[in-house]
Amino acid sequence: MFYKVKTEAERQKIFDEYLLGILKQKKVIKINKKIIDESGFSFDPNKDNQQLKGAFNNYFDTLVVKNYIIEQLLSRLKISKSLSTQFVNELKGNQILILSKNLNDFIKYIDDNHNNINDYILMSSFDNLQKDYNITLQQEKIKKL
Repeated sequence: MFYKVKTEAERQKIFDEYLLGILKQKKVIKINKKIIDESGFSFDPNKDNQQLKGAFNNYFDTLVVKNYIIEQLLSRLKISKSLSTQFVNELKGNQILILSKNLNDFIKYIDDNHNNINDYILMSSFDNLQKDYNITLQQEKIKKL
């Protein structure tokens, strides 16, 4: 590398570029090491046992419960699979746990108070819309004062 260059300035330029490349590599290694240290990629069984768990211990438990809820909604409320899947997939872990414990009560409530599931969906959507509308009205009244 240095033997091809004839002047001292060219040698210094090549040396500076070489040193700069080494420093960049060290910086990249340092950044990557920091990312690895800050992330939880290392496996420590004691640390994993001490961490707070969600509603379920693992992904498989969540999947089984979700599929059970989907099948119950599908068969007992007579709705489409895509609708029941979409509803269950939007729920968080704790919401799935609550629904799984109270699934019969939820289905019974819908059957008793509504003609079909679409009535329940429309009414709950309208209730949310009405609540948002009332909030915006209150905010406008406060701004006028």
